[in-house]
Amino acid sequence: MLRRLIDPLVQAQGVWADPFGKLMQAIFRTIFKPIPWLKDFLHGTWLGHPLHPLLTDVPIGALTVALLFDLFGLRDAASFTIAFGILAMLAAMVAGYVDYIDIDTDGPPRRYGAVHQTLMLLSLLCYFVSGGIRYGQFGIRDTIEVPLAVVGYVLLALGAYLGGDIVFNFGVQVDRHAWRDIDDKWRALDVTDVPEDTPTKAKAGGQTLVVVRRGERLFALHDTCAHQGCSLSEGKLVDDGRRIECGCHGSRFDLADGSLNRGPAVYGQPAYEVRRSEGKLEVRHKK
Repeated sequence: MLRRLIDPLVQAQGVWADPFGKLMQAIFRTIFKPIPWLKDFLHGTWLGHPLHPLLTDVPIGALTVALLFDLFGLRDAASFTIAFGILAMLAAMVAGYVDYIDIDTDGPPRRYGAVHQTLMLLSLLCYFVSGGIRYGQFGIRDTIEVPLAVVGYVLLALGAYLGGDIVFNFGVQVDRHAWRDIDDKWRALDVTDVPEDTPTKAKAGGQTLVVVRRGERLFALHDTCAHQGCSLSEGKLVDDGRRIECGCHGSRFDLADGSLNRGPAVYGQPAYEVRRSEGKLEVRHKK
């Protein structure tokens, strides 16, 4: 019921949300693209899990506690917790923008992201003003700091709802192989010749793979990039042919075992053994 109400409201914001989303993507691409190691760190490539959702738990928890402190009249405790929550929101915001710059599908995912970030920025502003009043920074009487914090919390909750929808409904930053049915049987490939050092798309039963030949050795990974579902066979070989780079966002995977070398992906690729049998190429999933 709630989603039926919220979805039309979000979709109706396209007039301002779509250009705003593109603007923020352009700004943060300019900032982070030249620093790939920092971009990978903020994606969570090193963690094997997206960093942004992990960080968002911290400000939500802190600001929930701050709301309770305000309700019980513990103003000093609420002020300290709000200050901590603001810092945590800033950290989560930076990681979120790094994830957002790789959403290049026009329509609902980008639009939801634009509305999500707008709500979070407004919430941050409310908490910033509320915190400033509490610490005597604005010369305003301390009569509106609690209502501002309540408004900030409502905006935070709405933004968090949309953030969850971006992940669970649109599948942003979800492992594209999480539900893949992979068995350990040998399956025949629909190709018999693979050009050397050229990513080649091939079918093995119901799976689509990218196959690479380097000399006499053959390597195979699942063709669907774990990050956003692009085709790895449209990418290129890098690092002396040891890795394949996705042509969409630049994620890199080792051909030997599918392990992740560079983001924005945070998950590796399913890897396959390859053998020749009776004039055919066969593959099976590596355990």
